[in-house]
Amino acid sequence: MAARRSSLNRQRRILVAVAAAIAAPAFASCGSESEPAPTTTLTLPPQAETPPPPPAAAGNGPASEKPPRAEEPTTPVEGPQGDPRETVLERSAERTVTRFVDALDARDGKAACALLAEGAIEQIELPKQGRDCAASLTASIGYRDPRGLPVWESANVATIVSVRLHGEQATVVATVVTRFADREEVSIEDDVVYLVRDAGSWSIAKPSSTLYRAVGIADVPPSVLTPP
Repeated sequence: MAARRSSLNRQRRILVAVAAAIAAPAFASCGSESEPAPTTTLTLPPQAETPPPPPAAAGNGPASEKPPRAEEPTTPVEGPQGDPRETVLERSAERTVTRFVDALDARDGKAACALLAEGAIEQIELPKQGRDCAASLTASIGYRDPRGLPVWESANVATIVSVRLHGEQATVVATVVTRFADREEVSIEDDVVYLVRDAGSWSIAKPSSTLYRAVGIADVPPSVLTPP
């Protein structure tokens, strides 16, 4: 009886061991469903950077700039104000007109005559005559006409409207502000002044409206607008 019980116990242990061995893979598979499988990260080797292309040699390639040839036209020389539209000759013509009006304003016949071209003063009949251009013009500036015409007092160039060069000649349009001794209102008009260049300097080729008004001639002839 004891031997039979011992045999049954041994068989029971064998069955338990076999059952445990069969159940182990099942538990292992259940655990794999709840826990994520480990992942493997692949690290790629860094790529070598492509070096930039070498700079083009000077004078080669579309990006290179060739210096202008000597015979190619260049930008006009800038005037003192730095405006590329105004050449040195244009600025010089402007200054000549301004200096002439300033000389009239100062009643300086000598300075005004020095800016007139040869024979220019003979184109106007001055109300006062002297031994020369300087004396005649000094005596005539601000002349009071007995007919009661406006008496010129002073003038100044407000602005230069335009300057045109044509060979050795120039045309300057200047806005001139004129004051009269017997009037409160000022007169503002554009004066057309013709100049001629001789020996590198500009001279006023003919009397303009400002000169006529300065010597008391109220009726300015239309010929002042005609080029010399």
